[in-house]
This record gives sequence, C-alpha cells and structure tokens, in this order.
Amino acid sequence: MDTYSTEDGRTKANFGQAAKQLTLTGKRAVLLVSVGQRYHEGDKLRATVELVNRSGFAHLTIAVADTLQRTNYLDISVEEAYFKALQEGDEWLERNEKILGRLTVPHDVLRWGQALHDPEYFTFRKRIEYAYENDEGYRQAVQATIARFIERLTSRDPDADVELAFEKCLSYLIEECPIIMPLWAHRGYDYVIYPQPMTAAMAETQRLFVTDDYPGKGGWLSLRFKKRANVPEPAA
Repeated sequence: MDTYSTEDGRTKANFGQAAKQLTLTGKRAVLLVSVGQRYHEGDKLRATVELVNRSGFAHLTIAVADTLQRTNYLDISVEEAYFKALQEGDEWLERNEKILGRLTVPHDVLRWGQALHDPEYFTFRKRIEYAYENDEGYRQAVQATIARFIERLTSRDPDADVELAFEKCLSYLIEECPIIMPLWAHRGYDYVIYPQPMTAAMAETQRLFVTDDYPGKGGWLSLRFKKRANVPEPAA
C-alpha cells in the first residue's frame, strides 16, 4: 500500500525556513490540489490540514484542480478526458472528506470548472497568451517548464508522442497560469499553498502579472514534509 494513502500520524508539514519570516495570521490562502498526486492524500494531507490550522489563516480555499488534469490524458478523447478528470475530483473530495473536515479555519471548495467561469478569467488569459506570443523571456520560461515535463514523460515512456505532449502541456500552462497567479491575486488571496516550488512558468507569471499589480498578494508557500520516527506503543 502507498505510504501516504493511510494516516499513521508520523508526517509533519511546514512551509520551510523562509516562511518563518512571514506573517500568515489573518491572511487568505488557496490550497492548490493536483488530483492524483500522493502528496495530497492520507498522512500528508492530514499534516497539511494541521499546519493550516496552526498558521492562523483567516480563510482557506481548497482549489481542486481536477478537470485541469484532462490535458494529461494523451490516449483518450477530449470528452472522455474531461469526465475522467471530473470523476477523479469527485472521488478525491469523497475520499478525503474526513481529513478536510478537521479544518478549523473558515474554508470553502473551488472546483477547477468554477475557476474557469470566473468573469475575469479570460481577461487574464488573453494577457498570458499575448505574453507567450510576444515576450521572449516569458515564452522561454513556459517552454522550460514544458521541457521538464517532457523529460519526465520520456523517461517513463521513451515512445511517447513528444509533439502531442508539448501541445497538451502548453494548453495546461496557458490555462492554469492566469488562474493561479493574477486571478487569485486579483481576488485577494495572499498565498497559494502547494507541495512543490513554483515552476519557471509560474514564477515568471508571478513576476510579470502580480508583483507590481497586486503587492503582497499571490505569494507561494511550498509545503515540506518530514516523516517522524515510529512512536512506541505505550506500556499497558
């Protein structure tokens, strides 16, 4: 069984050394969930919830990026990929209902489809698309992120269709970057919580579209996990 699919109470989460200088109390945050990743399951998710509870956030939005994952399914139709990703989002919420129920801060759930229907989404998306077409630095950041994805893909599957993977990955980034950075900053979120550092594409999106336009918003909190040693059973 996957180590992180169950709760053994041994995982502890933190935001890293740099975050100790930040004031999180009273801030609004998004917990970005990539459905299918094991760091959003079991003991790691429990540890994340406990970290959020003790960090003093005023509000947490659990953003379930379910249908965003449809572009990762290369061997099924667009429609099949959408419904498969949507179902996996439903299953993630159902599977983790008990853990999420332990949140003590005010919170809500945002499905990816809801984010796409934000009335400001296409305004930000058009700016991202323009930057990709006309800003060489931004295009290089996006393509560097795609290159890392393709490197991982071909290491698992040397016969993978690299051209198709590039198209799908570009669609993924052009869809996610405007939501996670300028849109959520525009909506007043101070931080995005995620278990990985920002990709080159996300960091450049933050620099171009958030840093000056939304000072203090759109910060990135990378989750770090540590596994504690087994705790001996107390003597009877």
